[in-house]
Amino acid sequence: MIPNPKNSCAGNFSDWLEVHLINKCNGHCAWCVEKDGYHPKKSVSWRRIANQIIRHNATNIILLGGEPTLYKDLKPLITALNNTNKKVWITTNGSLLTPEFVKNNLSGIEGINISIHHYDLKLNEIITGVSLENLLPAMGKLQNVRFNCNCISGAIDSVTKIFNYIEFARISGANRVRFAELKNDTHRFVDLAKLFEHQYGLNDDPFIEGCNNDVKIRGFDVNFRQMCGLQTPLRPNPIDPQQITKKVLYYDGQFYDGWQKETKMEDKELIKILEDVASGKKSVAEAALLIDRKNQPTVIESTGGCQY
Repeated sequence: MIPNPKNSCAGNFSDWLEVHLINKCNGHCAWCVEKDGYHPKKSVSWRRIANQIIRHNATNIILLGGEPTLYKDLKPLITALNNTNKKVWITTNGSLLTPEFVKNNLSGIEGINISIHHYDLKLNEIITGVSLENLLPAMGKLQNVRFNCNCISGAIDSVTKIFNYIEFARISGANRVRFAELKNDTHRFVDLAKLFEHQYGLNDDPFIEGCNNDVKIRGFDVNFRQMCGLQTPLRPNPIDPQQITKKVLYYDGQFYDGWQKETKMEDKELIKILEDVASGKKSVAEAALLIDRKNQPTVIESTGGCQY
């Protein structure tokens, strides 16, 4: 199956490079897509990261984590990229943003995505584990700001709450909002197509009909990001999907084909090996070798052509 041409997995957003800058995060979002992600043991210098980015042909560079504002060499990295005409973007939970932090570390960025999952910042703190008490003063020092909101059952899960969030973003000084469905989380999943009765291009098969929609709601720029069957069992699973996988730069200085995750041997695999030993199908030595191999983290492609 061929994806909708405006989807990332179809090659859209080809002028963007995603950089997994740091594994560390000060939040505790329950749905975090990186909790099972690949975490290299090696970290290279910011100069090595900058050189790798510069040699890549993408113009737009988005710094991700973890929480990228925790990266101690953020300022020199951004400066080096600016000097080569790269456009630097950053996605953050906003917890470290103050007027001083913006001035000292984020000078020269093209734009910023701030992940805020409720317009009631006290509820957002419960959801994410981070306080945004200094955010509003910092907003005056930022430009090209998008608020990212995951729609979560029990939080932002109705049309009224989405409208309230849009007003919150407008009053706070953001330029746009992205509302996204949750990936691989069926318990807290909010179906945006059902919520809006299939308005705004929202649909039941985002792989075919498009997973990204830019619209205007009450005069405000809004993006809807839906999950297809490759990211949630609640949608049709594409048959033999054709995807374009993009490179992601990790903090070990290596480019990988898409976002990675680590998997280890499941209990049922271990039980099967032990049963084979008991029945004589495998020797103890063969079983030991298999267990040793399977217990080593295995890096696999986690999202195919779908980007962060």
